[in-house]
Amino acid sequence: MVGTWRASRTDLRPLRPRALGTVPWMSSRHEMGQTGPVSVEPGTEPQAPFDVIDAQVVVSPGLESGLAHGTPGSVVVAAPRGDAVPRGNTGLGGNTGLGGDAEPRNDTPRSRPDGEQPPAGPPASDAARGRRTPVQRLRVRLASISGPARYVMVLAVLSAAVAVVLRHTVFPFLSVNNDEGIYLLHARTLAEGRLFPPAPDPARSYLPWLGTVVGDHYVLKYTPFVPAIFAIGIVLTGSIDPALAMIVMAAVVVTYLLGVELFGSRRTAALAATLLALSPLVILQSAMVLSYLPTLVLLQVTVLGVLRGRRRRRAAPVVVAGLALGVAAAVRPYDVVLLLAPLAIWLLLTSTGGRCWLGRWLLCGLAAPVALVLLSNAAATGDPLRLPFTLLEPDDKLGFGVRKLYPGDGRHDFGLLEGLRSVGDHLWLFGGWACGGVVLAGCAIVVAARRQLSAPAALLGAGGLLFLGGYVGFWGAWNAAELWGGIRYVGPFYLVPVLIPLVHLGAEGLVRAGEAVFARGRRLGLIAVAGTGAAILALTAVVLVGAVRANLTLTGHDRDLSAMLDRLPGDPLVFVAANPPFLGHPTPVTANGPKLEDPVLFAVSRGVDDLIVAADHADRPAYLLRLASAYDRSPASPSTARVERLAVRSGRRVAVTLRVDAAPAGARSARVVLTEGVRRLSIPVHPRIPTSMILTVDADGLDTTDVISITSIANIAGGMDSTGIVTDRNDSGRSRVHSGSLGRPSASTVRDGRGTSITVAYYATSPSGREHFLDQQVLPVRLAARDGSRPDGSRPAAGPPVTVLGSLGEVDEVGEGRRPPLRIIIDDRRG
Repeated sequence: MVGTWRASRTDLRPLRPRALGTVPWMSSRHEMGQTGPVSVEPGTEPQAPFDVIDAQVVVSPGLESGLAHGTPGSVVVAAPRGDAVPRGNTGLGGNTGLGGDAEPRNDTPRSRPDGEQPPAGPPASDAARGRRTPVQRLRVRLASISGPARYVMVLAVLSAAVAVVLRHTVFPFLSVNNDEGIYLLHARTLAEGRLFPPAPDPARSYLPWLGTVVGDHYVLKYTPFVPAIFAIGIVLTGSIDPALAMIVMAAVVVTYLLGVELFGSRRTAALAATLLALSPLVILQSAMVLSYLPTLVLLQVTVLGVLRGRRRRRAAPVVVAGLALGVAAAVRPYDVVLLLAPLAIWLLLTSTGGRCWLGRWLLCGLAAPVALVLLSNAAATGDPLRLPFTLLEPDDKLGFGVRKLYPGDGRHDFGLLEGLRSVGDHLWLFGGWACGGVVLAGCAIVVAARRQLSAPAALLGAGGLLFLGGYVGFWGAWNAAELWGGIRYVGPFYLVPVLIPLVHLGAEGLVRAGEAVFARGRRLGLIAVAGTGAAILALTAVVLVGAVRANLTLTGHDRDLSAMLDRLPGDPLVFVAANPPFLGHPTPVTANGPKLEDPVLFAVSRGVDDLIVAADHADRPAYLLRLASAYDRSPASPSTARVERLAVRSGRRVAVTLRVDAAPAGARSARVVLTEGVRRLSIPVHPRIPTSMILTVDADGLDTTDVISITSIANIAGGMDSTGIVTDRNDSGRSRVHSGSLGRPSASTVRDGRGTSITVAYYATSPSGREHFLDQQVLPVRLAARDGSRPDGSRPAAGPPVTVLGSLGEVDEVGEGRRPPLRIIIDDRRG
């Protein structure tokens, strides 16, 4: 049959191919109504997803059914639009597994509006291909890659470069999200061939942030899957940079592949990948050792593999999807359930006849990560079904009620209002931290309301909404937004998975809106696109520049602290007066490596165990590091850090001087509280005058006679003398010393108190009557057995009645803002 049909070239938007099923009120009108070839009345142009071209074709009978219907006696030769590709054809060239063609495709010359060029020349025979050199084969393969795919590959490489640059310029000491230290320590431990970091005695003195002691090792809070990614980079290159680069590259590429699968358009998919790569949230998270961006990759691989494998009836993509699903569920199970639940339910309901096939291959992929997580849980907690996350603090869990992050943390009453406020805060920031966040959300709502989405795309959007609703009951988001506030500087990282539906549905909405505007005129379309793009890029730039500046300020504080510690002579042992008692918090500078062999060794200042640590490392000079309260909580927070030299003093009694700075302006009262075992002394002090007192430590324990006020007369000019006591000049010309009007100490008992060390705490009462904690320091004290024998009846070695590890005075100080107001100086004379 031979025929011709000449018509003007049309550039219609392709009708979407039928998806994996339809969902009433969610699927597009195309899915609900288009079930076969489009009928064309004589004398009219065909309304089909093709560009109509002039042609004269000889058609064999076997191919007649593959042609669109034309007018009688004519043939319509149709070529797909350049950006309309069959599901699975990403334009990457060849078989690309999850994202490429499963079978060879015939690149018929056609109109390619988005700039794609077909491979030059006819396909070569198998013999000719065998004679090609590797370089020639590479050139042929590269020539077969579509324009959008090449663009995405370049975008992925640039994103990787940005991640590495930010890692070394903005986050050389890690970020203010101290969870980075957990992942990095775990990665370094895995790189050394161990599952858990070793815990030398006394174990709690070297306790890393949010770790707990189990036997002879530390159990960290998270599963080892994400640390394993960074461990591979450390083993291969000695650095985590390759892992950071590969993660963000995978995020960009997988976003493109999933976009092609969802919408059948390379341009829409490339736009989605661009929006993801330009989001400040992704840019900053790509330089951090955290789990949020890897989870985004795993979630998209899961969706892509399931959709591709189910559509093509191929097992390999489904197995890969199961593997990704298992790892993602082990890393962030709550995120997986919330985001993928609508899509999973839809698959169960619509996979008639193939439900068992899909489930079987998914389970094949799930088997390995499930087995690994069960073994890891058993090693960490003793229970294969119990995650390490639950080991540290039972009240750190989902739902409303009293919540705590770690043992000793204050009670946090978390309710519905707090949950709503935290999600609102995250969404407010998300509008700027996601590139075009508000615009994308509006476009996504429009295409969803018009039912212009495929069922999988619509259900991804439903998963995003369910995700937001589910996080109302997650107190960690409230902690990050309200109690800590770090999401203002590193982004609303808990919402990283929401970027998946946002960029995909938003990109589809933007493309459709652009086509609608261009249909009204090219000039109007250019103005609208330029204006919208400029507004999106301007908001993105403002957010990104502000975040980088804030993090550079915070990094500058850590750099000054690190430089001060590097100036200490020898290989110092630095006790950190940390509250809470963890290393690596509030600054990652104070974190140890897994072997405790770094040039600067850190330990938590926690009491009598400090004497054991100092004795175990007698070859290291000992120092005390004091950090300002709320150190580095924000760029404007105090950044003062002070180093004091430590020494051991012993004898029948040891005298120490307690110095307390004035309370913050407006305080109506203040007090110093001393606690030793079950005994407690509360000493009122003047809130507006620095106070000094002498504390005598003896074997009799703490009592009111051990504290005396300094009221001696100093023969110096008015001001502050060498001991830090405020003075002024009296009528005789001599100086009178103020002790800060030290009040009478009051004694009380502490239930379940234990230990011999003395804890010194400083409190102030505001005008409203609420008492606030200002500072705290522990004075390590060891007392000889009062009856001369140990509990087991053996006689102890001869030793002094009292041994104290105390400060000899300040060595160095850096930073700005309010200093730690409490100082404990030991008498330099041996007792």
